[in-house]
Amino acid sequence: MDAQELEKIIHKVESKEKFFKKKSLLDTLSYPDKILGREKQTEELVTYLLGYKTGLVVPLISIYGRTGSGKSTIVKFVCDNLKDVSYCFVNLRKARTIFGFMNLILGELGQPNLKNANGITLLLENIEKTIESKVKSENKKLFVLALDEFDMLFYDKRGKPSDFIYKLLLLEDNLKAKGVLMCIVCISNNVLSEYDLEDRVRSRIGSSEIFFEPYSQKDVKEILQQRASEALDDKIEKDYVLDYCAEKSSLGHGDARRAIDLLRVAAEIAAINGKKITLEDIDLADDKLQQDRIDVILHSASYHLKVTCFAIARLAYLTGEEWLSTFVLYHQYTKLLSKNIKPLTYRRISELLTELENTGLVKSHTMSKGRQGYGTEYKLTFQPSSIGMRCFPELWFAIAKEKFNHDSQTRIKSLHSGVSKSSSMNNMDFLTNNSENLWKNYVENNQSMDL
Repeated sequence: MDAQELEKIIHKVESKEKFFKKKSLLDTLSYPDKILGREKQTEELVTYLLGYKTGLVVPLISIYGRTGSGKSTIVKFVCDNLKDVSYCFVNLRKARTIFGFMNLILGELGQPNLKNANGITLLLENIEKTIESKVKSENKKLFVLALDEFDMLFYDKRGKPSDFIYKLLLLEDNLKAKGVLMCIVCISNNVLSEYDLEDRVRSRIGSSEIFFEPYSQKDVKEILQQRASEALDDKIEKDYVLDYCAEKSSLGHGDARRAIDLLRVAAEIAAINGKKITLEDIDLADDKLQQDRIDVILHSASYHLKVTCFAIARLAYLTGEEWLSTFVLYHQYTKLLSKNIKPLTYRRISELLTELENTGLVKSHTMSKGRQGYGTEYKLTFQPSSIGMRCFPELWFAIAKEKFNHDSQTRIKSLHSGVSKSSSMNNMDFLTNNSENLWKNYVENNQSMDL
């Protein structure tokens, strides 16, 4: 490569970027000046926070709802626009232990992290001092500690989530005694009261909860229209393109973040071809987003992580069950291991499942098991075949063919007990004599095989 060739590359990239009027608005981590929808949730949050004016602030607010439903966006937007509020926003997904979570808080407050040897007590003291200093120097009336992905706290099997929350509540009391009001905002997929918390914590946190239901397709369309008008101007072929984008992203999810990602990638594809965004570009963007994420994650995954992921895909594919318990997945994992490989412990597989959730390949929820307490179930966020083919292609191909043959035999038996004998026999003969050709057609026509 010489300077002239580099200049051509630069010119090509700049030409593509000219397609966008303001590309930053298609960044899912940003939000525009005007937030669409969520007025009810915003009013609830503001009501809780403005309690500082009477000196009565709820100690903890639990904000919950599906991914991409606007929880984090609204919390940041409200805190940014309440002039008497100072806040710190922390994503707990970046750590795995109670000590790590506290260090994250300290780091977001602008202080250096501490080592394990320093202990949690010193961490809490540093957090308390920093918050007190921050509020007084900024001359604010209230400090909000927003903890995103709060459910990550309950995946630290060795830690004590209730103890962590209790210590934060005591920290609030200490600050109040010094004239500093503080409120903790927990953001997660599940309401905090559903978790197995100690009574001393439940009695203190109260029931200050705000639910974010999934966006409707209409809501997602309005969000896309707003972003597109400012980021893309008139680069969309027809209005129904946004309808299609909203439909693909909101169907069963109500995820505005996914919709914005789809629009951005579709715009990048259209820019390469030098044309307006079409329905085909939305489909290509959808495929690209899914495949890119899966490829990046599984390319560098360890053998045991791949087997664990494959176990979920296999069971989901063969049984049709969406949600699978840790116990069931561990049993499947041990059956799939090579004979000369020693299985990891149950506890370690639980940690690997949490890692998979951190990547976005799976989701989890907490289920009640009655007197046995609570358990965790997992489900894939992508098609099982997309995962299986990228973990162990040959094995997945064999599983898919075995299922195809099984389904074919089931259909033959069904025909045998069906209508007229002659009609059934003709259909049975066709299926039996053409099974190999039917399998080839199935592979060629079934895009979910990802072959």
